[in-house]
Amino acid sequence: MSSDDRQKTAQGGMGATLLARDVMVPLDKYPSVTADDTLAKAAIALSEWHIDMQGSVSMPRIVLVLSEAGELVGVVRRRDILKGLAPSFLVAAMSDHPEMMFDVQVDPNLTEMLSDRAAEKLKEKSEMTVGEIADPIEVTINADDPLIRIIQEMVRHDQAILPVLVDGHVAGVVRTIEVLRSVADMIQPETADAGKD
Repeated sequence: MSSDDRQKTAQGGMGATLLARDVMVPLDKYPSVTADDTLAKAAIALSEWHIDMQGSVSMPRIVLVLSEAGELVGVVRRRDILKGLAPSFLVAAMSDHPEMMFDVQVDPNLTEMLSDRAAEKLKEKSEMTVGEIADPIEVTINADDPLIRIIQEMVRHDQAILPVLVDGHVAGVVRTIEVLRSVADMIQPETADAGKD
């Protein structure tokens, strides 16, 4: 759907006729891995993939985790991959103790001295499976859900991406970038020439 089409659609109300199917990225156009794939494969997928939606190209921040049967079972964010790859001696340990007195940070000079060891650990940790760090799917939407429902679910569940279902199966995903672009088209002021013949 073009920007003009989205703007015309918006005039019927706050996305009254703009549906999830109109703004979703089809499943085959979005990067995915399986739960048994390595973090290395997920990192490569995210760093090399580009999504072209109506002429706007962007890099994904999340990789989809599919079952062997092709069903969506989870998601992994860029920061989750980096956290999974980070050697434990370079990351301050999180404590469950409520009276933890110190949050110890690694000295940057020590980090430089340990860079060779860190590179080895990165390679070791890159063999971890995606399933070890994947987040389950918390919420889905239907292809015929209107834009306002998509916004509601993204805000309510603090999600940057929502799987879109068609007949109970995931057909694609809606990302905040497409939602925001659609909302921007709706709320932009009309030009002075609008409506003149």
